[in-house]
Amino acid sequence: MKKQSLLFLLMILSLTSYAQIKFEQGYFIDNDGTKTECLIKNVDWHDNPSQIEYKLNEDAKAKIGYIRNIKEFGVSDLKYVRETVNIDLSSEELNHLSANKNPEFKETTLFLKHIVQGEANLYQYEEGNLIRYFYQVGDKDIQQLIYKTYRVTQEIVNGIAKERTNKIDKNNRYKQQLWTDVRCDNIKESDAVKTNYKKNSLIKYFVKYNTCKDPNFVNTRKQEDRDLFNLTIRPGINFSSLSLLDSYTNLYTKSGFDDQTNLRFGVEAEFILPFNKNKWAVFIEPTYQSYKSELKDKSTTFLGTNTRTYTIDYKSIEFPIGLRYYMFLNDKSKFFVNAAYVMDYELDATYSVTINDDLNPITVTDMDTGTNIIAGFGYKYNDRYGIEVRYATNRKIGNTFNYSSFSVILGYSLF
Repeated sequence: MKKQSLLFLLMILSLTSYAQIKFEQGYFIDNDGTKTECLIKNVDWHDNPSQIEYKLNEDAKAKIGYIRNIKEFGVSDLKYVRETVNIDLSSEELNHLSANKNPEFKETTLFLKHIVQGEANLYQYEEGNLIRYFYQVGDKDIQQLIYKTYRVTQEIVNGIAKERTNKIDKNNRYKQQLWTDVRCDNIKESDAVKTNYKKNSLIKYFVKYNTCKDPNFVNTRKQEDRDLFNLTIRPGINFSSLSLLDSYTNLYTKSGFDDQTNLRFGVEAEFILPFNKNKWAVFIEPTYQSYKSELKDKSTTFLGTNTRTYTIDYKSIEFPIGLRYYMFLNDKSKFFVNAAYVMDYELDATYSVTINDDLNPITVTDMDTGTNIIAGFGYKYNDRYGIEVRYATNRKIGNTFNYSSFSVILGYSLF
């Protein structure tokens, strides 16, 4: 077991440093207006970038293009434009909300992501938890659609004492901006009112406006279709071992129970995170597993020979909740590493001691189990077939045992 674990960890360390660096066909426009066709490293940015990595051809050395030198760039279906805009950087976190209802603008030069292109343009800026949308109608300047969550402090007079209370309110000025500036014959005021400050809702509104202006309008800034959810059947084999708490040294030692090889069966729900080219995912995998072993111990005293039979029978449902990172080899093949926190719900965990085949053994049934951590490395083909080797740290069973396992798991994704 120790050799397997060491080999497994070495494999993870050697391969986590490898991930596909994929340069895709794209372009950039410099400050002089010159358009350069090139290959751009498409990392499917979560936060709007301030620079890009590009190559003039496959054999060329990669270079860095900085925002100060690039007016616009595009790769795949993505397009970013450099603009100096007024942006409200007020925090949306509840503990850091501003008490000012109005936006607190700061003039900043940014790459804005172009998400609707037409008579009315829609742009997005994202940095961490901060998301801001901008719009432009015709040749007018780009402006932020104003939406702000802020804190309202009230004083309540209760007899002589005054109490200060806080509540949360929202500045939805963007709805008035839409109705005033992005308005057409087929758009009602209710359309602007019911539009949420969310990407898909705003896209729907801007597409409706542009279609009104041009019946042949097609949004060339198409959003990438993503497979964001996978349901996978995960049978496998557990190589399990048990160690026993020595009451004298208070250390866990090899108990004498045999290492066991048992089947396990899990069903995994995987949620792909919508950035960084589908490389990150979170997952939960309810899994049935079991361990059963018996140990016979003979001891001789002046009263004769006693045979003690120790039996442990442990069944449970594990609930790993974890994070996974994919490393793409090509369009069909990818490695992955993952780690998870495991909660364990025992279905039936008992420990019994029988002396000389006594029909009334000493049985312990209060065998609540603890939590542990798992780490795995695997391979997936065609987003359908997979295999993983997984190491699990020790997990307590009752107050007596430590349980550990090493697993080989197969996977078949239903969708």
